[in-house]
Amino acid sequence: MSYVSLENSEPFLKCFESIARSRACTISDSVLYLSGKSGKGFITVAGVLPGVEVMVVNVSMLADDLSFSFLPSSNTSSYILSFDEIGLSAETGNDWILSDPGWMRGQADSSVSITDADHGKYVVYPKGKVVRSLLIRVQKSSMGQLMHDWDVLKIRSVVDPPGNEIPRLCWPMTFKYRLLIGDFMEGIIDHPFRELFALRNVSLLLEYLLQQFLVMDKLVAEGLSFNEQDVNGLSRVEEHLCRNYKKEFPGIEKLSRISAMSPTSLKTKFKKYYGDTLFGYFQKNKLEKAKKLLDGKVPVKVVATEIGYSNPSHFTLAFKKEYGFSPWHYLNPQ
Repeated sequence: MSYVSLENSEPFLKCFESIARSRACTISDSVLYLSGKSGKGFITVAGVLPGVEVMVVNVSMLADDLSFSFLPSSNTSSYILSFDEIGLSAETGNDWILSDPGWMRGQADSSVSITDADHGKYVVYPKGKVVRSLLIRVQKSSMGQLMHDWDVLKIRSVVDPPGNEIPRLCWPMTFKYRLLIGDFMEGIIDHPFRELFALRNVSLLLEYLLQQFLVMDKLVAEGLSFNEQDVNGLSRVEEHLCRNYKKEFPGIEKLSRISAMSPTSLKTKFKKYYGDTLFGYFQKNKLEKAKKLLDGKVPVKVVATEIGYSNPSHFTLAFKKEYGFSPWHYLNPQ
């Protein structure tokens, strides 16, 4: 096992020193590349804002476990947000099997969590697995830079409860998280403005995390919970909606068959679990894809076709309804 220990006050870059000593790797421009028998892939870090940094782990075929121990520091207090996607290695090497998330197989490896680092945090990336993970460390004094103040206070009330228990919020990894993480992994190495790219993608992850946090908090307050069969069924529906954004909305009957629930039960449970209606979730994901294409300066008419609109004017109306301005204004703000 390779073991890396780091205090909250020490930068993520220090991790490279320990890993480089124990594994065959190359370091270039804040990117550590694994090769040979020790594993494949890369680990990189980026500063997002003052007091906020992210470590990106995209590795496979590790010869032994890679573990990180984040220790409390007397002069720095922070949270660690973990987006961990861990699955079985595919025959093709480090390809990720998107339709087979680890947590659906009864594993607790793939998850999203918020931990108070004042109590320490221990992370293990297991050998022989495909690992895509984002670790975001946020000093408590910097939380307001990433989240609205009322969100910060609400999260602190849950993450910092009274007593001696180790506070931690944890959810299963959903398909939408995997899409966001995939986008992060694809662009973080070669992007010319790595810090700005990291900030934008961290903001998207946090926005979705906050939505999920508020929904889960409401469910707990109402005394509601979902069994494993419900969660698996809802996840299949979510994946179908996210994958098929170029097509028309599939309809409740088809989604009901995918989830193995009645239409009424599916509509009710999906809205409670994801905080939106089936069509609303589908539409928002479709328009998020459109924004990503627009960020790449793709013409509006091409974007409309790419996300499944035969009529660009229909796309314009949907975009303006969701964001309050047209895609042309988004492309050319004045």
